[in-house]
Amino acid sequence: MFEELPALSSLSFFQMSALCYHVPLSDNLVTSKKYLLPSTSKYLDEESFARIYMGFNELKILLHIEVDVPFQEASLSDFRKTDSIELFFDTRDLKEKDIITQFHHHFVFFPEKIEGTLGREITRFRTDDMHMLCEPQSLVATPFYGKKNYILDIEIPLSALHGYDPTAFKRLGFCYRINRKDADPQHFGISSFEYAIEKHPSLWPSLSLINLI
Repeated sequence: MFEELPALSSLSFFQMSALCYHVPLSDNLVTSKKYLLPSTSKYLDEESFARIYMGFNELKILLHIEVDVPFQEASLSDFRKTDSIELFFDTRDLKEKDIITQFHHHFVFFPEKIEGTLGREITRFRTDDMHMLCEPQSLVATPFYGKKNYILDIEIPLSALHGYDPTAFKRLGFCYRINRKDADPQHFGISSFEYAIEKHPSLWPSLSLINLI
């Protein structure tokens, strides 16, 4: 019986946390080293092929994502089997209930436009505790392409993050899954080979919001 169960990573037994630093309102750059999130790939027994920089301020969350594989294909209907970036946020990070509520958000971004946009919210709620999905046009993304890599700069505004208030709540629940065509994804803190990430927000790592001025 136990032979049929998947092997659990070492992170499955711990609640992971990391730091996320404030970005001045006059500066949209999060490319300096202090914004770089730690890689958890070695603990999840997976290949690390991307670096994620992330910062926040009162108006938005900013990400700079460097992917060390060339862009091949994007597909909305089959985004987990092609090139895409999934971002998961819990704007209250309470971890009291392991269900998706109004404070949880699931976004997907692409290296090229799909139906006129580079990103959209795809949160799936299981109860009436929900929010209206944001308009895709409110999400800002800028791609850069290289022969062996691509970069995606992302801005998620306050209007797209229900419950987001870094002046009152000093933590975010956060997770990501970076998908690539014909190969396994990269994760942050929790692997989708062990859990359905989009259904278990209590397992998402916590980000402490630092240096809010």
